[in-house]
Amino acid sequence: MAFCAQCGKQVSDEAAFCPSCGATLSRASGEASGPAPPPSGTAPGMHPTPPQPPVTAPQPYMPGAAPPPPGKKRMGSGWKIALVVILIAILVIGAVIAALAIFVFKTVKAPVDVTNRYIEAVNDGDAREAWSLLHPDSRLREDYNQSSFENEVVRPNINALRTWNAHEVNVKDSRATVTVDMKFTTGEEYEFTFELRKDGGDWLIYEYNY
Repeated sequence: MAFCAQCGKQVSDEAAFCPSCGATLSRASGEASGPAPPPSGTAPGMHPTPPQPPVTAPQPYMPGAAPPPPGKKRMGSGWKIALVVILIAILVIGAVIAALAIFVFKTVKAPVDVTNRYIEAVNDGDAREAWSLLHPDSRLREDYNQSSFENEVVRPNINALRTWNAHEVNVKDSRATVTVDMKFTTGEEYEFTFELRKDGGDWLIYEYNY
């Protein structure tokens, strides 16, 4: 077999023309002149391509996982004890303040209540109630008995008052003074000062003047 000098294709020994490219074939010693055919399986004029390493597909981007949230710090036993102590202290202080407020309120309120009851009893003509609110050492008890007190002190003053207002209180130990503004039905206004003293645990009228 011979090869075409133009295209390098294999042709038969008897062919005068190349069946592929049409070139005229010349013979020399039964072999076609021209360059040696390329090795089988390789295109003419082309060098074999060296094998390329396989291309690895790029890995898809994966966002980094978020770090786990920091764990909560446990409160130490020392802090717990301190917190309990603070809460107990607050409760104790609150209880003391409340008790003190109640004590002061009752201490101030009691003399005022007795004074108001006495004035109201006299104004309403209730001699028995007014007499019961007088201290045993009161000047009124020394100057009157219950009957004369009713006739000379209570009856002349029935409905004599229009309004009254206890506006100032002073308490010291077992004595107290209550200042009262009185408005009479006659239009007159006076400021009375009532002195009270304790008899046992009760506040009672000792004397009063204006």
